[in-house]
Amino acid sequence: MTTPPLPHIPPGTVLTLHSADWYHPEKASHDNPHNMVIVVEKVHTDGATATAVSVWVTGHTITCTWPTSESHPPCVELRVRVDALRRTV
Repeated sequence: MTTPPLPHIPPGTVLTLHSADWYHPEKASHDNPHNMVIVVEKVHTDGATATAVSVWVTGHTITCTWPTSESHPPCVELRVRVDALRRTV
């Protein structure tokens, strides 16, 4: 059985992530599980293999004012499970 390649998620894609789909290694997100809805700026697949479990995703929360204000750095940086990204595509 072969592992499917990592999916291409273009910028602007809205991801609805369940609490089990994402985490941040430096923050205790597992202590306060909640769903996240983010607008993708970049899925960081550089150097990730097809067997990767998770990848970094940067973007903006759905409530961020980025579409109507000056451009600013991403306000969200999360490790997202690759299987959650595959479900999105």
